[in-house]
Amino acid sequence: MLYNLILTLYSVFFQFLQLTTHLHAHSSPPPPILTVRHVSAGSLQLLPRLLSPPSQRTTHNSILKRSQSIPTPDQLRYDDTILLKFAIPTSTGSHQQQQQQNKNPSMIADPDQPLQWFTLSLRPTQNLIHPNAKIIYSSTHPTTLQTTSTQSPLLNQDVLAYSGWSIDPDHIQSWWDEEHASVDRPSPEWASAYQDHRVRGWARILIHQTSDMESHDDLHQLIFEGSFEHDNQLWHIKPLESFQRIRTHSDSDPLPWQAHPTGGLVVWRESDHAPNPDEIVASSCAHDQLSFNSNPQHAVYHAPQPPSSSQQIQFNPPSSFSLASMTSFLDHLLGMPSYRPAQSPSADINFNQSSRLVPPPSNTKTRTLHRRQSMTNDITWLGNSTTSSNFINSIGSTMGCPIGSRVVFIGVAADCTYVSKYKTQDAARMAILNNVNSVSAIYQRTFNVSIGVVELNVQSPECPASPKADALWNVACPGSGTGGLDLNRRLSVFSDWRGKKGGGDGAGLWHLMSDCSSGSEVGVAWLGQLCEVESQTSNTGQVTSGTGVTAATTNEWQVMAHEIGHNFGAIHDCASGCGLSDACCPQSQSSCNSNGNFLMSPVATKNTTNFSPCSIGNICTTLHSTVNTSCLVTPGRRAVISLQQCGNGIVEPGEDCDPGQNTNSSCCDPRTCKFRAGAVCDPLNGPCCQSDCQFASSQQVCRPSANAECDQEERCSGSDVHCPDDKFVANGKDCGPSGMGLKCAAGMCTSRDEQCKAQGTMLSLTKACPVGATMDCKIACVDPTGRADCIVLSTNFVDGSECGYGGRCVGGNCKAGSIKDTAESWFKSNLAISIPIAIVAGLLGLMFLLMIFRCLRDCATRSSSRPQYAPPIAPVPRIIPTHPPPTQPPHPSQRNWIDPTVYNGPVRV
Repeated sequence: MLYNLILTLYSVFFQFLQLTTHLHAHSSPPPPILTVRHVSAGSLQLLPRLLSPPSQRTTHNSILKRSQSIPTPDQLRYDDTILLKFAIPTSTGSHQQQQQQNKNPSMIADPDQPLQWFTLSLRPTQNLIHPNAKIIYSSTHPTTLQTTSTQSPLLNQDVLAYSGWSIDPDHIQSWWDEEHASVDRPSPEWASAYQDHRVRGWARILIHQTSDMESHDDLHQLIFEGSFEHDNQLWHIKPLESFQRIRTHSDSDPLPWQAHPTGGLVVWRESDHAPNPDEIVASSCAHDQLSFNSNPQHAVYHAPQPPSSSQQIQFNPPSSFSLASMTSFLDHLLGMPSYRPAQSPSADINFNQSSRLVPPPSNTKTRTLHRRQSMTNDITWLGNSTTSSNFINSIGSTMGCPIGSRVVFIGVAADCTYVSKYKTQDAARMAILNNVNSVSAIYQRTFNVSIGVVELNVQSPECPASPKADALWNVACPGSGTGGLDLNRRLSVFSDWRGKKGGGDGAGLWHLMSDCSSGSEVGVAWLGQLCEVESQTSNTGQVTSGTGVTAATTNEWQVMAHEIGHNFGAIHDCASGCGLSDACCPQSQSSCNSNGNFLMSPVATKNTTNFSPCSIGNICTTLHSTVNTSCLVTPGRRAVISLQQCGNGIVEPGEDCDPGQNTNSSCCDPRTCKFRAGAVCDPLNGPCCQSDCQFASSQQVCRPSANAECDQEERCSGSDVHCPDDKFVANGKDCGPSGMGLKCAAGMCTSRDEQCKAQGTMLSLTKACPVGATMDCKIACVDPTGRADCIVLSTNFVDGSECGYGGRCVGGNCKAGSIKDTAESWFKSNLAISIPIAIVAGLLGLMFLLMIFRCLRDCATRSSSRPQYAPPIAPVPRIIPTHPPPTQPPHPSQRNWIDPTVYNGPVRV
């Protein structure tokens, strides 16, 4: 009895303490990792690269062939497609036995020890780095303690970030052959919803270096990190050196491999976590207590009902009546060929697929819950207030989310505590990029929104005694004796900095990485502040903006994804003890508790890489009606940062030249991007500049002819560094040997069949599908295996190639021809249909003409046989007597009277 009373008083006091201190809602650290394994074997294989097109040509003007040579791992580039294989020892004994194996690792796996092999097929992550991204490093002088900042471009080619799939080991060769042929597949971001029996899950990997690898299986020099999913099990990989820096004292502690520069690569899965013994499962669905997020008048809580499909954010939305849609209908109706691209995910999210967007069925074994997030502290201000919407009516709805791909670029800062945790600024930079690479996968596959980096701000690992005025958030943690900031105050100060910085940096959000957790809380963010670049101060002193903070943990990328979810407008999923009317996202319209299975749960199980159906409806609804979406841009149309960047290799206004970062040039000063004395051009910026920094003569060929029949050579003008525009003969002109069906296309003598042969050697592709099979410019070839009519590749037919019905490829798109060309092409492409139709139409036309002829003939016949009639005889005029009629009728008594009744009958009255 006394125990229960004490426990009750403690609970009341704890809730009161939260109310009085206005804590944010935070993410909680993961429970201890019981088992950490060393990667025992591995290999890295690179796909042969596409041969470079002729100088200054666009990729649409060249047949893209792959090189016959295979690059070695030490030649890895950011734009390579790779096959990453590695083996992990399986657990064959008790936890204690497994721990003993971790204490005695070996570079060579025990032949008697079972290994589980994983194969990741990876492509470059798209939209991860803004084309004008930059990184700012701050350094502190050891003697004067003065802080200086150095800015440099953050170049895409310097980041080896990849996305892809975990592939079934029995189908690796067929998959790799298709990669060699560039078979069209959905973006790797959609991997978890990819409907291919060979795909076992998604993968996001950041490779640190391979430059010292002597062979493709040289595990000693292979350094990478990331996460991947295989058969619904989430795995994490890190260099042991990085893992040791962020592990807690409760986590497994394997010994390093002495031969590996980072001590080896370690891996663990979500099921290797243990329940937190200190966890107290929340008994109510209390939300965060800070006033901004818990305000009942917050716009997020007044979001309208899910929008209709016509209200979705669209990128070139398909018309309901278009050539493509009509052609697709007719092709289906008339039995035209089908094609076999990689299956894209349905527009309607299937919550029963591997993306695991629904809780496990009721007969699934119950998982042990651990406290992932404080139900009272995570997003600044969600209290036990009554709100008008907990998104119960939008569960699972994607209405309002973008139809086409979007990307939001963010800025990420690392304070001194975070950099100190990772020891060096470069290690902190790699950790941040790995986090964003993994976070982007979740948002891309769920909301069609990628997360990219536009700016990194990495502080010195030495915390200043007093922070600089322009970075007040860069300070030690509380208790350090230097006036440190806890997680909540750090967010407010960081938000103030973001507001003063302004929106000219192109960042839709800013996120701060720190090592200052508040007790068990490791993350905090403002609710619904996407694209908010200014800051606002409340009467309580809280400063809000589009910001969040994440502390260093072994699962910090998941915490970061959770906090960005709050920025997007997501509230918490409901937990134990909640009600359907509470201010949390319920599991369904009849069930409240989500059992901690999803990313936005205040308590979570191991699998926390997916948003719940309610969170999906929550975010899509707020994207449509509540939050600012001005920073969601279309890939390829990214806003350029206003600040010029000398050293990015792009000659921008105000620059004479730009050789790029860490590049020496005898013609251009790389510090100022101005010509050196006497120079008028730089060979690095154009083909018509000579090594003496002068323009080439007008006789110098800068672009040779690709084909004598179809192309012309171009020569320098003598006054410009650039080669003149490419000129060639008209597309469609016959060329090459007769009977081959070759035609000129953008200066090349080729055909659709020839392009299939060039691209599909690994798949034995020899013939192109009919021009109307796909109605676009992706290379579509007849499937020699017979599994489908067409195999669609990710590369395009060269410009000028035939496409659709009477169209030509232009820049990868099919541009329609004239009505005459369209009709003629359709007729020739569908002879099995067009000939019978033409015959029937001809017969009908002939019958119509015969009917008209007969009508005319009949009319003529009737006209010639009509009888002739004499004109009528004019009547004899009646002579009217001139004398007046008798005034009285004749009477029988009169003379000469004749009785008329004899002739006319009796008179009738």
